[in-house]
Amino acid sequence: MTRFEFAPGTVGMMIEDEDVARLDAANAVLRATIREVRDAMGGVPADTVHAELNRLLADRVGPAFVVRDADLRADAEAISDGTLFG
Repeated sequence: MTRFEFAPGTVGMMIEDEDVARLDAANAVLRATIREVRDAMGGVPADTVHAELNRLLADRVGPAFVVRDADLRADAEAISDGTLFG
């Protein structure tokens, strides 16, 4: 499953506890969003699912985090073909 990473240039060499908490919170939003889209968009073309995931995540977590697009696309394909569980 996809995980968020800090956007380049937003974090120094050390990640402080507050940053770890923000990253954990963003990953919780990511998981919930993927489940929501999975439940609503199974069987929809992967490109459409991918676009919806990107739109929702941009609204919900903002620009401080980036998601690995290849991972998000793989999740979209699994949602589309009904093989994403969990």
